[in-house]
Amino acid sequence: MIKRILVATDASRAANRAVDLAADVAAKYGSSLNILHVVRHMQLPPELLRMARVEKIAGREADILEFVARQILSDAETRAKKKGAKDVRTAMDDGDPATAIVKHAKRHHVDLIVMGSRGLGKVKEVFLGSVSRKVCNLSPISCLTVR
Repeated sequence: MIKRILVATDASRAANRAVDLAADVAAKYGSSLNILHVVRHMQLPPELLRMARVEKIAGREADILEFVARQILSDAETRAKKKGAKDVRTAMDDGDPATAIVKHAKRHHVDLIVMGSRGLGKVKEVFLGSVSRKVCNLSPISCLTVR
């Protein structure tokens, strides 16, 4: 039985499809749904800097990343509830996404991890790997990758 589902999101198209599918499964099985966003500390892309200026957020990079993360989680929670998920929780973590996802899943006794696939090109994927692949390799918990 699937009692607890974790879906990781970065607001990409594939991640949004993963949220939709995870919410659908949660609604059908009466499962709780944990939505996780992992903040990567990195140089901010121009799009995020523009959003921060529009939203009048000034300050440290960490403040901007936290604002964006909260927005991503809020949007994902709204999507999940529209799909029929009843017991929805959100969480934010930071660091290496694959490691954070697996740790969160273990800590919360998750039965299924759902993630989007970014669809990297075959050459890039061979050299860089992907978060979904790393999670599947690291986790003893069943994983579902959504394309």
